[in-house]
Amino acid sequence: MEKNYFFNSFSKEDEFIVASLWEDYQLMLDIDFPVYSNIFLPPHIWVKLENLFKNSNTKIECVGLTESSEKKVVAFCPKDFSKENLDFPIKFFKISAPNKFRELQHKDFLGTIMSLGLKREVLGDIIVKENTGFCVAFDDIYEVVRQELNQISSLPVKVELISNEEIPKLEFKEIIETVSSIRLDSLVSAISGISRNSCLELIEKGEVLVNYSPEKNKSKIIEENSVITIRKKGKFIFEKILGENKKGKYKILIKKYI
Repeated sequence: MEKNYFFNSFSKEDEFIVASLWEDYQLMLDIDFPVYSNIFLPPHIWVKLENLFKNSNTKIECVGLTESSEKKVVAFCPKDFSKENLDFPIKFFKISAPNKFRELQHKDFLGTIMSLGLKREVLGDIIVKENTGFCVAFDDIYEVVRQELNQISSLPVKVELISNEEIPKLEFKEIIETVSSIRLDSLVSAISGISRNSCLELIEKGEVLVNYSPEKNKSKIIEENSVITIRKKGKFIFEKILGENKKGKYKILIKKYI
């Protein structure tokens, strides 16, 4: 792949990140062995990498807290390298703060970890369940958290390694809606509960993502099983069309991440 083509494919992204990814790719070619990104990448970047190298001799593998996580570490791999032999430099761990009288939120875990002087991109997604934060971070970052994180909002905590099999599965709330079409603007209005005009404004600002990439085409027809992310409103899966009524409207099943 030519350098100019690679950089032009990420023309709207941070130049430092793009340059670092190009260097990772070149190193992989030189040593004919997997090379891993040194940050957790947002979905609009790792999805683009997957598409960019789809039909090449380079294979892209991504790992995050779960398969549905947004932030992931990317591995540039020779095409024939087995996925089972990859060794991502990350640790899965949990931060436990058992307490019957106070319920910690996602922002409590993230804010306290960031207060250790860490950058957001060295930490993956966080799932919070029953006052426990399930996390993933690079090996050295895990050691910092393990040694320095003693409490969250005055509650004592315990940090310990876990396997990725111990990460709780994401939960969904099923929503059935009736829409006039399966265009992006129609779906966003239905699942977010805001007016069509407000939806158009969100779409135009790039605050609506389809399968983790910003989508500004309000008329785009959305396929079943697509992931729709609406800034400050949440993440949804357009599961399927359940049927069509006599007026030509569609009954659809939406799953909202909770």
